[in-house]
Amino acid sequence: MTAGPSASAPASEGANGANLPRWPRRPQRLATAVVSDLADRIVAGEVASGAPLPGEPVLCERFGVSRITVREAVKALEAMRLVEVRQGSGTTVRPREEWNLLDPTVLGALLSHDDDLGILDEIITLRRELEGAMASRAATRLDDRHRAHLAELLAQLDAATEDPDLYLDLDVTFHDVIMSASASPLSRAVIATLNSQAFGSGPYIGSPTNADREKSNAGHHAIYQALMAADGDSAALAMSEHIHSSWLRRRPATPDLPKRGESPA
Repeated sequence: MTAGPSASAPASEGANGANLPRWPRRPQRLATAVVSDLADRIVAGEVASGAPLPGEPVLCERFGVSRITVREAVKALEAMRLVEVRQGSGTTVRPREEWNLLDPTVLGALLSHDDDLGILDEIITLRRELEGAMASRAATRLDDRHRAHLAELLAQLDAATEDPDLYLDLDVTFHDVIMSASASPLSRAVIATLNSQAFGSGPYIGSPTNADREKSNAGHHAIYQALMAADGDSAALAMSEHIHSSWLRRRPATPDLPKRGESPA
């Protein structure tokens, strides 16, 4: 998805960069910006698994930064498990299966190159499993404050189906109240990490209509009814079905799944 370097750019020189296209020089930037750029290039496959990163002098020249900045960037990439640093052997790219996919920078880069929507599909699968389990736990842990908040949110959602931005904000809050009530902080943190990146993806949001939001909200009602009945199994099923069906309706067309439509769950 990301445009590569200009075809007219000369190849880089030196043992560490012999097969890489020349990257444009950049003005002085923070190490985090260098990390983001390099992470994106690694995820895009511009530097293949097992291949070395260019050496410090080359990276300094390309990005217009100091050796200290480059070293900080490489340490960050190492912490993300995108690269491996070995004394005497330089810095090489790790296999994809070793990457820390929950790191926001790595996940963001993956989503920016998610042409077949495989990453978004997997996020939906994880949400179904984790949020379904959390809804089941919440069904027997709701207190009066949670019940009142969910009832208020549901009424607001009913009234907001013609206001896309407000509906989305209320939608996210509705799910978060349930996760909070489940007392599952680790699962909730994983969902927050996934959503923080996925909601920046156009395909994940889609282009819902008012009718789409009404269909989505019917799922909220089913979840709410199961929670109020303290029926954990029904709450889990309603949550999983809501997330799954919402995604199927709004998912952009691809050869394997041509459906699209509604608001994020």
